[in-house]
Amino acid sequence: MEKIILIVDTGVDDAMAMILLKRHGITPEFIVAQSGNSLLGNTYRNTVGIASILEFGCPVYPGSYTPIVKPHYYEDFHGKNGLACYKFPDIPFVGKENGIIRMYEALKHEKYRIICTSPLTSLGLLLRLDPDIQKNILDITIMGGAFGRTSWGKGNMGESEFNIFYDPEAAKIVFGIDAKITLVPLDLTMNPELAIKTPLKVHDSSKVGDFIAKATEFMLEKHGSYELHDPIAAYAAINSGAFKFLKGRIKVDANGVTSLDENVESGHRIAMTIDYATYCREITGVLYL
Repeated sequence: MEKIILIVDTGVDDAMAMILLKRHGITPEFIVAQSGNSLLGNTYRNTVGIASILEFGCPVYPGSYTPIVKPHYYEDFHGKNGLACYKFPDIPFVGKENGIIRMYEALKHEKYRIICTSPLTSLGLLLRLDPDIQKNILDITIMGGAFGRTSWGKGNMGESEFNIFYDPEAAKIVFGIDAKITLVPLDLTMNPELAIKTPLKVHDSSKVGDFIAKATEFMLEKHGSYELHDPIAAYAAINSGAFKFLKGRIKVDANGVTSLDENVESGHRIAMTIDYATYCREITGVLYL
């Protein structure tokens, strides 16, 4: 597989996406942690902690602190520290190059695929630095959006989905470029047939297994069910053949509401379904070993 840049705002499902990548034998060249699910101090620490127990061995850089225009906003969905109250030591940013600059330098010289399970602020700012940088972006896979194409795909922040709602200005920049973009929206990830509803037996006794068991228990206790939004998006970058897509131009309004213009030819597509047997085997079957 080509080199990958991973952009996260590590809450529980970002962490599960990182675990999924590792268990499919994929290590990013580097990871950019930005604000979103929680403040950057939390998401950066959470990302470094998960990367450490996974033994990724790749750098983690801090990205954007806030949305481009709006103030930082989040709800206590993943716990006060953004990671189901699972604790890692605080890690300072001192001496760490900013992840947006690191992406710029990397993409100046080599081609990368990008997987983004966070709001699009860091990616939007990268593209504002130099629009020509997109020439070395092979494709972008994003978890985000809600299109109302299914009964459950109606948004979790009013009519919008959190990652897009958090920074609609950045989303407009990203969806405005001429690139191959796969968006995995709530229309797919909120499918109740895909949700974890009861505790699953985790046979992995390592630190990773301990995290999976405790994080899943937290999410079930707090929310009653647990949707694997980010792992499904990460898997779309691994095996797009397991999905069915709609093609068109993705649009975003000022409130972060997404729509798809199917009459416009574009490199954009939104994932609508995933093969259920593959989901059970390659996502839940891999995470909950």
